[in-house]
Amino acid sequence: MSGPVRTPVTVLPDEEWGELAVKDETQQKSGAFKYRGTFHRTAGLAPGTRIVAASTGNHASGLALASAERGLHLTVYVPQTIPQAKLARIAGAGAHPVLVEGGYDDCELAARRTAEQTGALFVHSFDDDQVIEGHRSLFRECSEQNGVPDVVFVPVGGGGLVTAALREWGGRVRVIGVEYEQAPALALSLRAGRRITLDSAAGMPEGLLVRRIGQIAFDAAQQYGLEVVTVSDADLRASMHRLWNQARIRAEGAGAAALAAALHRGDRSLKALCVVSGGNIDASVWQNWSSGPERVTV
Repeated sequence: MSGPVRTPVTVLPDEEWGELAVKDETQQKSGAFKYRGTFHRTAGLAPGTRIVAASTGNHASGLALASAERGLHLTVYVPQTIPQAKLARIAGAGAHPVLVEGGYDDCELAARRTAEQTGALFVHSFDDDQVIEGHRSLFRECSEQNGVPDVVFVPVGGGGLVTAALREWGGRVRVIGVEYEQAPALALSLRAGRRITLDSAAGMPEGLLVRRIGQIAFDAAQQYGLEVVTVSDADLRASMHRLWNQARIRAEGAGAAALAAALHRGDRSLKALCVVSGGNIDASVWQNWSSGPERVTV
């Protein structure tokens, strides 16, 4: 059981930043950064333990792989709109996926109900301290591989990854959270001074379609004064295109969000890092993204 792999940091050709680097988590086990947190979360669980989870895909993929490695039994609730690439990873690792009509919140409700009825352990996708601690390894690796950046852009769905960045680098690195413009749950919550729940969240990057930010992430964002920006479909398409052409990184929509934000905010005096969080994207969506990616609603 070797744990997460050490994924590469690649410096992109760029004239807007002093240096623009990307951390390529598409090469992580399960195809996304989520494996880091799930591997850490399942450490110490006895073989045969039954766990349940809810996910838009990458948490489920990472948890399925970690569970298989440790001999755990996983049932995971996912939206019916989940990309087939993610569904195949989940089932291929031996987990039992249950398709749910609706979005992440509906999946979480179903998963929690199962946990209560069966006594299984519920493992949250992003609002879990142990999961977040597991994600911190990503930023420690970056420090070792390419030094500590001046600014880091981190995609925000439920907020687990950006919380890990704040815990590792907050106070000495400018951490910028990147949300999808049609699902700005964290930005609106910070503005309101409390967590708010979006009426809906729709768009191409399913990994960013969370209607309510995690409590742990909200508290960390307030504590560190996190800056949050949003990106559009056009921004994501341009970022996906650049990642492929310059680094041969095939990112999913959420995975391209950090670079999408950095491309509009260059500063020649600063060294920037962008986390490419995952690459689990269906071939049909990848082939057609430039003419308008598929949309899902939660």
